[in-house]
Amino acid sequence: MSTKNSAQVAPNVALSVDLSSIPGVVIHQRAQPGEAIAQALGVPYEAKNEYVVSPMPEGESVASSSSDPKLWKPSLEDLKALPELFVMKEDSDCGTRILFTLCGCRAMRPMNVRIIERGADTSTSMTKPCKCGGWICCPLEMTVAKEGEGRIGTVRENFNPYCSKCCECCFKCSYYHNVYPVADPKAPSAISMDRSSGGGLGEPKYELKFNVCCCGENNNCCGATCFNHHAIFNIRDPSSGAVLGNIQKLFAPSTSGGGDACCRMLYGYDTFAVGFPEGTSHEERLTILAGILQAEFQLYEADQDD
Repeated sequence: MSTKNSAQVAPNVALSVDLSSIPGVVIHQRAQPGEAIAQALGVPYEAKNEYVVSPMPEGESVASSSSDPKLWKPSLEDLKALPELFVMKEDSDCGTRILFTLCGCRAMRPMNVRIIERGADTSTSMTKPCKCGGWICCPLEMTVAKEGEGRIGTVRENFNPYCSKCCECCFKCSYYHNVYPVADPKAPSAISMDRSSGGGLGEPKYELKFNVCCCGENNNCCGATCFNHHAIFNIRDPSSGAVLGNIQKLFAPSTSGGGDACCRMLYGYDTFAVGFPEGTSHEERLTILAGILQAEFQLYEADQDD
């Protein structure tokens, strides 16, 4: 009996993957057939989201624009053949998911995101509380933490200055998320309620900009669909606005000519390719991935509530 109990409380293993040695990764959301069938029948069922993280194929890189001659154009089969680094899996209860789906706000539901490597939970996880959004002064937020070290990074929606960001959101379909890595993860940190200063998080190191229409550096209107296969977003310096890395949202058609890719598009199963800024640490890159998940929920999971 004592042996069984000690096995149940065994600490999670450390994540062995070092993202700082990988130029870019692919985040591929797993399709959930049961969820798709329920949605088609009008049943308010929402499955736990799962995202497979894989390395970018050798010789490929994330494009800076849709006109880039090096634009990566994978097929669905190419994505499925990529080796798995780890899985980011939602951890939430069924009742919460159904309640938020019934209320038409499934994207706002609180959750933990477990980082799973080779089938085992790791000591790294992400936490997403229920937030209504920056437009009502309650910015979206996700925290990355590691057992024994505490918080290693936070992503927070940037709605400062408020009027300017409201105009960009309403008229340019542009959304911003600030990345706050922790310089010393083992040092305790207190998060204040001052939203204008980052809530005690210090100065952001990176800013993720997602524009989902034709305004901005790239025409992302109908991006990552059968009409426009790619949407290009930016990882920027928050002070200068200089582009340091890119995020490519993909529509990957099947080489077999089937409707798999269209079904994934219709039911909101997304794929992102991420080109990290040079010199970023493993912890910073994990926090950038958390920012992409936050934007995925804000912009694409919420589409299914309309």
